Amino acid sequence: MSADILLIKAKSQLTTKHPYFGMLASRLKHEENESIKAYASNGKRFLYNPSFVESCSIEELSFVLTNCVMHHILSHQQRKLKRKGFLWQLATDFAINNLLFKNGVKIPKGANFDKKYKNMYAEEIYEELKKERIEAGLDAYEEDLNEKEQEQNDENKFTKVKNIEENLDERDEEQWEYASTLAKEVAIRKSLMPLGFERLAKKVEAKNIDWKFELYNAINRHMRNNYAFMPPNKKHLYRGFALPSLTSDTLSLIVAIDTSGSIQEEILAAFVEEFKTIMQNFPAVNIELLIADAKIQGHYSFKNAQDIDFVLKGGGGTDYRPVFDYIDANFPMSSMLLYFTDGDGIFPRIPPSYEVLWALSNRKDRIPFGRSIVIF
Repeated sequence: MSADILLIKAKSQLTTKHPYFGMLASRLKHEENESIKAYASNGKRFLYNPSFVESCSIEELSFVLTNCVMHHILSHQQRKLKRKGFLWQLATDFAINNLLFKNGVKIPKGANFDKKYKNMYAEEIYEELKKERIEAGLDAYEEDLNEKEQEQNDENKFTKVKNIEENLDERDEEQWEYASTLAKEVAIRKSLMPLGFERLAKKVEAKNIDWKFELYNAINRHMRNNYAFMPPNKKHLYRGFALPSLTSDTLSLIVAIDTSGSIQEEILAAFVEEFKTIMQNFPAVNIELLIADAKIQGHYSFKNAQDIDFVLKGGGGTDYRPVFDYIDANFPMSSMLLYFTDGDGIFPRIPPSYEVLWALSNRKDRIPFGRSIVIF
């Protein structure tokens, strides 16, 4: 059976068994390309070596197609930021394959899969992998020889997947988002919506929001948007176009932690732990940390995930205005504020021009501006 027919058959069977995955996989335009060893995809085009496809079972091809699609649906390329290529690819594979395993998709032998990463996001897995490599005496970001040798082993043919080096434009992104919505509706009608993919829903009750995904996604989006406004990379100016400079500039995020008397100790400790997690998961981001109750109690600057050490002062009432005034005075070019609080306080009368994300310890129906996420 030809490679083309095998892929068509795999898409058909996938649509029947897993309609959400199948409908999305059917959008991939597969193209024969003998210059690559196995396959490559960027969420729009799927290039494959006929010999590789013909060596796979239908189940294995279903896995390959689903894995490729989910990298795009979960925006892993956009979420990469400054993270290193092979380590990020490995982290995203572990995240996706655990989700696929949870939904009954058979994971082929040699694929990047480990149950210890169950329910973890790619950003978290990336930091774990980096830490494990450092503890093992390896360079955190350099692909070692043993891993390159494993790529040549047939048992590891699902481990190393090349990416097509071409970005999708905004219209492609919008089409995929629309396709995901349609696939979700069909899957729900058939009672076959994948488990663990609630994060893909656009309209959900606040109590069902996967707040970690929402929080990290908001920060990732902030980072991506701000790359576009960086000074251009001068190396390319002579060619008549400007590209953002990604390697020399570090982006900033302002975080405020409410230390007023209404915040219980365990909630305050959780705020601090989540702040530390953000620092670890976004090591290339400079973070300005403001400690405040009814006034600014402290200001700390952290760069490149350095040692995190600060003092929590407060215990008074809650007034959000000093934080916004302080930002206006000291960070006039700010584009995002993440505020950990309970939502009980005095808000500014006029909303700021930048994005505000409220990480709340309980649900509040009257947040006058910004977007709120309930994290407890």
